[in-house]
Amino acid sequence: MRSNLRKTACMALLALAACGKPAPEAAKAVELVVRPVSVAPVEKGRVVEAVTLVGELQGMEEVRVSPVVPERILRLAVQEGVRVKQGELLATLHGDLQSEGFNQAQAGLEAARANRDAVEDNLKRTRELVAAGSVSKAQLEALEAQFRGVDAQVRQAEAAVGQASAQRSRTSIRSPISGVVAAVHLREGDLAGAGSPVVTVVKAERLKAVLRVPERDFLQVREGMPVRVSPLARPGQEVEGKVSLKGPVVDRVTRTGLVEVHLDNKEGQLVAGSAIRASIELGRREGVVLVPAEAVLLEGETERTGLATAFVSDGQKATRRQVRVGVRQEDRLEIREGLAAGEQLIVQGVHLLRDGNPITLAGAQKKEPGK
Repeated sequence: MRSNLRKTACMALLALAACGKPAPEAAKAVELVVRPVSVAPVEKGRVVEAVTLVGELQGMEEVRVSPVVPERILRLAVQEGVRVKQGELLATLHGDLQSEGFNQAQAGLEAARANRDAVEDNLKRTRELVAAGSVSKAQLEALEAQFRGVDAQVRQAEAAVGQASAQRSRTSIRSPISGVVAAVHLREGDLAGAGSPVVTVVKAERLKAVLRVPERDFLQVREGMPVRVSPLARPGQEVEGKVSLKGPVVDRVTRTGLVEVHLDNKEGQLVAGSAIRASIELGRREGVVLVPAEAVLLEGETERTGLATAFVSDGQKATRRQVRVGVRQEDRLEIREGLAAGEQLIVQGVHLLRDGNPITLAGAQKKEPGK
């Protein structure tokens, strides 16, 4: 019995000793596996800080054409995308009432003129009779006063005709400017009024990109900063411009500010109303340490602290470096602290490395200086 207890105690002590004994060889065997890596020299280049936004193109001169008189559309004379000249017909409204009013005014004018002609003939005869002494001068004066009255009636009727003609002409909606029909808002048969634009006409030679810039970037924007604009539908097409207008305030709801970029469009490459992507250059710096983004291991707090990890080749082993990253330049990252130009940076196989890890070079990546 006592022998069994002694054996059990010995086994327990051996088990405890085994549990407490470290096994560095096994851990080191995992950590120190030779890793194949690729390296590239740390280089300096140019960093362009920019904010990229999505906005809309609008005409510099844009007119929403509405009728003066409320009436239904009889006929549309244009379609979206067609060019029109100033004064060209855009649409015709139903004008029965206006035409009737004009006819009545015209008839009233004809009657007034006929009455004036009759009074004028009578006045001529009376003057002859007065000269012959057959009619008193008082009768002549009465006819002259009557003529002045009917002549005033003629002028009044002529004004009524002019007004009726203007009312009738308002049933024809014409373009106030030369440009392109950007939008047709109503269709034939729709009721159009002062608050219901029928057609929008824009001058296509000059357009503006309207952008809403987040507050943190808006505070850095200045008039004259270079901007690259490209349509979302044709990303390969790019037009250069400058910040032409910066709004004076930040919207309290969206926390954005208004920025406009005025663009020449004489060749008609851009289309008003289309969505665009614009990149506003906030600044550029030369001689900045730039490395491939794949060579930097970002952490959960990198966005807040700027701290990340990189590895450099130190002979036959990898040395861990804590770096502070800056802006991203396409596929490269700015390194503000932790690396110097000329060091051999490990760019492939980084995620498998630990500090002091033995490495073997699988090949070096060559990059053009300054890029």
